[in-house]
Amino acid sequence: MTMFEWAAVALIVFGMVIPFWVMTLLTMIVLYQQRKIFKPPSRQIKVHDYTQLMVAIDDLIHSDGKASFNGPALQTYLREMKHYPEYRETSLLYLEDLSISGAKKWSTICKAEQKAVEHYLLGLDDE
Repeated sequence: MTMFEWAAVALIVFGMVIPFWVMTLLTMIVLYQQRKIFKPPSRQIKVHDYTQLMVAIDDLIHSDGKASFNGPALQTYLREMKHYPEYRETSLLYLEDLSISGAKKWSTICKAEQKAVEHYLLGLDDE
């Protein structure tokens, strides 16, 4: 290879290839740092969501006869309790005190969902 060819290869490698990979690496580092800084604290969000869920269930059950029984909403709320296994003791105590009475279709479905959630939460291993 002539001196011109070596110079051309050196310019390509040191002028284009290495700077490209250095910029790629620096971009990845910056994005990783930003993701680490702006990552929302998941525990606080879960506490807030669980509290909202429990308040919604309580509001639905204790509506003081102002509205009719909303079976689909209660079933959805009960099923959502499975997503918060870290609060299983509280959920089990609440489900234990919850009594769903009635013989209509949604009452039966909600009773079955209540039992399914209780069995799911009782079946979890201690952490």
